Formats: sequence, C-alpha cells, structure tokens
Amino acid sequence: LKDWLWPGSALPSDSGAMAGASVRMPSLYSLAESDDSCGEPNTLVGCLWFVCIGFMFFAQHHVCDAYFVPAINVFVDKMRKSKTKCLNRWGEEAVAGATICALGCNGPELFTNLISLYTHSDAGIGVVVGSEIFNLLIIVGAAVLAAPVLPLTLERAPFARDCFFYALSIGLLTYVMAVNSPKVIEQWEAFMLLAAAAVYIFAVYFTSDVVNRFSNAPIPPSEASPRSVEEKRGKMHGVEVKVQEIFHSRMADGHRQGRQSMQFDPTPAGIHTESAEQEGPKRGAQEGERKSVGFQLDNPDALLGSMLLYRHLKEVSVLSEGTMLLEFSNGFRHVTLQVTADSTEKRDELLENVKLYSRGSWVHAYDPTAFGAWEHLKHALKDKQETRLNKILAFPEFFIDVLLKGTMFAVDVKDITKEGRWPLCFFGAMFWLAMFSWGMLIIATQIHCCIPGIPTAFLGITVCAIGTSFPNAVASVIMASQNKPAAAIANALGSNVQNVFLAMALPWVIYSCQTNGASIDVAAKGITEGIIWMFGTLILVVFFVLIPPTCTLGKAYGIILILVYVIYLSLTSAEILFGLKV
Repeated sequence: LKDWLWPGSALPSDSGAMAGASVRMPSLYSLAESDDSCGEPNTLVGCLWFVCIGFMFFAQHHVCDAYFVPAINVFVDKMRKSKTKCLNRWGEEAVAGATICALGCNGPELFTNLISLYTHSDAGIGVVVGSEIFNLLIIVGAAVLAAPVLPLTLERAPFARDCFFYALSIGLLTYVMAVNSPKVIEQWEAFMLLAAAAVYIFAVYFTSDVVNRFSNAPIPPSEASPRSVEEKRGKMHGVEVKVQEIFHSRMADGHRQGRQSMQFDPTPAGIHTESAEQEGPKRGAQEGERKSVGFQLDNPDALLGSMLLYRHLKEVSVLSEGTMLLEFSNGFRHVTLQVTADSTEKRDELLENVKLYSRGSWVHAYDPTAFGAWEHLKHALKDKQETRLNKILAFPEFFIDVLLKGTMFAVDVKDITKEGRWPLCFFGAMFWLAMFSWGMLIIATQIHCCIPGIPTAFLGITVCAIGTSFPNAVASVIMASQNKPAAAIANALGSNVQNVFLAMALPWVIYSCQTNGASIDVAAKGITEGIIWMFGTLILVVFFVLIPPTCTLGKAYGIILILVYVIYLSLTSAEILFGLKV
C-alpha cells in the first residue's frame, strides 16, 4: 500500500523490517525531483494526486480569503485612520496596494517559491513565471470581454507606470538568470531585485503628485488622497446602522481599499424595498402587507448590483457589540456586509426583520473555533437549497476549516473584538499558506514520480500557476462586469510587477542569507522560454493599447489575448512533454 500511494518514500515494505530498522519518512530534502527517489510509475495514482493538488489550491485560496486578506484590511484601515501623517500615507489605496496588499495577491506564489528552495523543487519559480503569463493574458483578456462598455478605456498614467516597471522587472530577471550568471542567482542579484520593489513603491507613492503637476487633467482629490474614514449611515428596516462592504477575493483587495462604506440612501424612510409582486410571495409575511426583497443601494457599481436581494442572502453571522455579517452570494460573486447598530438591542431588532423576510438564510452566532466548522458542515448537508456539488465540496472545506479555526480562533479578526490582534492573524495565515504551498510542491513531486513524463517544472509553470491565479481571474471578471475593468487590469499589471520583485526576490534573499550567501540554481525546464513569453505578451498588450484610439481595448483584443495563452500552453506542453522544438 505504501509503494502504491507514496512511490517516492523510503519506508520499509513489511512489518518485520520496521521492527529492526529506522524509518525514514519523506523529508523536505528527500522529495526533490529525482528518478532515484521515485518508485514504480503508476498513472492511476498520479491522476489521484491531481485531485489532491486541487485541494491544495482550494486551501491556499481559503486561507487568503478567511484570514490573510482580512488581516491586511485591518492593517490598512488602522493606517488610514491614524493621526500620524507618515502612517496615514500607508493607508492610501495606491501605496497599500503596492506594499502590504501585494502580499494578499501574491502570497501563494511567494510561499511556493520560498518552500521550493528548501525542497529543491523546480515547481516554485515555474509557478511565478506561469502566473505572470496567466495574469497578463487571461486576466486582461477576460476583463475586456466582461466589460459592460466597450472599448475599455485605461488610465494613462498608472498603465504607463506599471508597463514600464513590468518591462524593467523582466529585463532585470533576464539579466540575473541569463546574462550575468546563467541559471544561477547570486545574493547581490536577489537584493537588487528586492531593491527594485522599493523603487516601484516610491513611484506609486508619488504618481498622483507627478500627474497633478504636469498633466492638464489632474487626478481628482478623491482618488489622489485616502478615502474618508467616516462611514455612511442609514436605516435598514427602520434601524439606523453603519454598513461596510467586504470583498471576498485576493484580486479585489489587492490594489483597492479592502472595505468600503456602503453608499446607500440615508433617508428618513430608510432603505427602499420593492414590493413582493416582483419576486413572488415570501415565507413569513402576512397577506396584504408590504414585503421586502432586498436592500436598494445608490451605488450602481456595487459588487452584486444596486439591489441586494434576499434570495442571495446565504448566511447571517451575529457578532458582538451590535454587529452582524450578512453574506450574499450569487454564482462567483461573493460579498459580505458588516452591519453595525448602535446597540445590541437595535441589532436584534434588525435581525428579527432579516429573519422575517429572508428565504431560509442560515442565521447563527459566529463561532471562530473548530465547533463552528462542524456546525457549518451540518448546515451544508441539511440545507435543501444547496446543490449536490456544494454538499460534496463541504467536506474538504470542513477539513480546512478545522485546521484553521482550531489554530487561529484566538486571532480571527472577523470577530471585531479581536481586530487588535491582526499581526498574529497575519503571521498565522502566513504559516498555513506556507504549509499548503509545501503540500502543493510535495504533491507535484509525487505526480512526477507516478507519471515521469510530466516534469515538476511543467506542473509549476502550467497547472500550479493556473491553480494559484484562478481566483484572481474570477475576481477580475466580477470587477469588470461591475464596470471596473480598468481596475482589474491595473491589479493584474501591478501584481505581475510585485511577483518578480517580491514573490521571486524575497525568497531568494531569505534563502541566501540563511545559507551564508550561497548561490541558487534555477535550471528548471521552460523558465527561459517563459521569460521570453513574458516580454512578448507585454509587447502585445502595449501594441494593442497604442492602436488608435489609444489607451483602449476592444472585444477582439480580449479574444486574441486568451487565444495567445492557449497557444502558449500548447507550445510549452509540446516542448517540455514531447521534446518538440517549436
């Protein structure tokens, strides 16, 4: 059984051998890609390992969604509200997006590259390079196709800045990997790339100042300065509340403010509600009375549209201090409203109205412990509105929740009473992100052991890159469909810049310092070709943008970018898997 499930391990095959021999479990160093460490190939087991690597992708995204990004959002909010000017600047959208929020976007790639250095896996750097190409072609292409208004108009100054620094990052990467010391990273080269990240942050910091000084169309004050920290107030079902919108994606949070005050209409009559004739009769309402279907917002670009319908309300979590979370979900679109009443009594009054008009939404007290994970699993299995697929997926989600909630319940910043513990939540999320990244690399090695024709470098540059970047692609489509395609493209370009300057350089700096300045071998297959594709795809995007009318992208360009990525996958697969020279 051991040889069938884990062909790369070195465990004794029988119980008698185990009695008189030391057992060598698979270690960080023994699972490097080497045919000598692999057992007999087994295609069936290799296919099963693909299911496991998909689980690791889901786990990485879940850590970012539930703990990593919320901790970053708390940090940004605290900096924005700080009375110290230098700290307040760190709360600005552009500066925060280029620094701390970049970790939210690029966390999986960063930790995958770091762990790969210690496991001696070729998949780590492949994940970063593959993510670069995926982001530029798929995310930009999908954002264009999902935009409600075409051609899509780009912001000139941020686009030019990010293109320049992305080209600079590719140039520096080419120099350190192919010119100065081919396929070897020296310590000073790693520090040079990391220093370039500081230069990029500096440029982002002063972009609005430069544009306002030399441009005839300066950036409006509302965009050039941090948003007001005052929260909008209004009424829900007659109860005065404060409302904040919390996004559920790394890309949406990466370069924009993580929490935004909901722009609803604070009139004495409260938030507008429609009559039930448009949605049919509702459970719990009396005949002849006015029935609510949702909350009307005066922000047409809200993530789920201007009307938050009760039929999309999936869960209500009751917190302390008069606060509750209303979680809305519609397909891939997922948003939570943090609603705060002036008192616990007022919150309970609002909660009763929500129960009255909602369609079987799960209302419960928020439990950050492992018991909360168990309650969530029971609800998912009993809920008749859940699909069969969601019921199946509830089991892997339960396993991940038990691990996370069982270790991070004391620092869960989703409980507003624990927001002061955001540094512990941040580092705890980093730990689990590193663990799941390590698991992904180990599984990639096992896939190679079971199916030797698939190198781990290929898995990194294709499968792992797509798996870690797919949530960003979904978020970009959502943002574009809500008339924010330019923001989605800016997120993709900015993330690509920091992928090189942070996700690549920072692990190299850490490893070289820990090994007394030792050089790092980067001889993985497909990496050099990947860098060429990075540069070529950037030229393609810039060429499209320069075609009159300039700084616009049409539908045809979006289709071409996606087709180019399909061609890239096909050519890369043919060259690495079958040895074809293309």
